[in-house]
Amino acid sequence: MKKMISLILLVVVFSFAATAENVIRKGETHSALGEYTIEKADEFIVVNGMELQTYMISYENSDKSIRVAVDKDKKGKIKNFLVVGDDLSLQYKCQASYFGVAQLDDKYKEAGIDSSTEELNLVEYYHQKVLTRANPTDRDCLGLIACYYPKLVTNYEIAFAAK
Repeated sequence: MKKMISLILLVVVFSFAATAENVIRKGETHSALGEYTIEKADEFIVVNGMELQTYMISYENSDKSIRVAVDKDKKGKIKNFLVVGDDLSLQYKCQASYFGVAQLDDKYKEAGIDSSTEELNLVEYYHQKVLTRANPTDRDCLGLIACYYPKLVTNYEIAFAAK
């Protein structure tokens, strides 16, 4: 009987430990950046007094990381993924009909998010206007951002300089 209780206790402890992990997703970028890791961020991005759920994306072969905040409308049908990096800040829009990159909305600029586009690779920007016509989950959107966002930065290999 003691063995059975000990076994059940071990299972419970390990199940709590497994759910406590901060890593949301890992994957391959298929570029010089190597693997990406998406984790919940400790600090939130604040827009219009609302704290938005924020994630950190880091890369295996880069010291730089990017922050992504998720801003959902009241009905939850439209989601904006604010991507804030050292070189470039943009947003990805997720609607029922598409997921793709866009310039920052005015409300994000007013909230103090840098909207400079000096480092924007326009060719890649127009390629990413529609990444998928499916309605991806938040986790899928974060994975797409991790893979595609660095390419929006002019000379991203140099900007994200490999370790």
